[in-house]
Amino acid sequence: MPPEKIVSPPDLRAFFARLVLPGFAELGIADRAVSDYVIDLLARFARTDQLYRIRDARGQQIETIAEMLVELARQHEPERRWSFDRAVEIRRHVGDYALFSSGLFRAWVEWQGLGDYYCEQGRAAYAAAAEMAQLSYGEEARLLRALGEGFEHLAGALDYVRKVHMRPESHGGEYGAVLREIEAL
Repeated sequence: MPPEKIVSPPDLRAFFARLVLPGFAELGIADRAVSDYVIDLLARFARTDQLYRIRDARGQQIETIAEMLVELARQHEPERRWSFDRAVEIRRHVGDYALFSSGLFRAWVEWQGLGDYYCEQGRAAYAAAAEMAQLSYGEEARLLRALGEGFEHLAGALDYVRKVHMRPESHGGEYGAVLREIEAL
């Protein structure tokens, strides 16, 4: 039996674009930069090494928003060298993780009683990253600000896309397999 084909990131990005763009259009989300960012986020986070890419000082992967915020606070410890880029990276990742989780895994997040927490932390993380990005990254600051300001709507839109456009039975082959894995989580 031949090994299963693994969906490559460019193919995965195109696949998520076919799902997200119509769903976002149906919900009136017209900002293409935001849509493209969300599509890229889904393609990146389809790989768990990217979903949990933030690591602590010991190199251990960090798996919760609370742990990410602790790691962010540790950036200010005297024995550690503070890094602007690292601070932006962690804040942005908190926003991405919160958006991904509260969008695609909304039922689990709410079952854990974390819906408001994820929205609050995601919105705040993107806002802080946008403020920091304003200093050196220019256009990225506008995008991060839009993600923060529209966080709840975007999370709801991802939940809608999952329910309407990500039904595994509507997709064959490796894409259906990816969606079955998402659905099983």
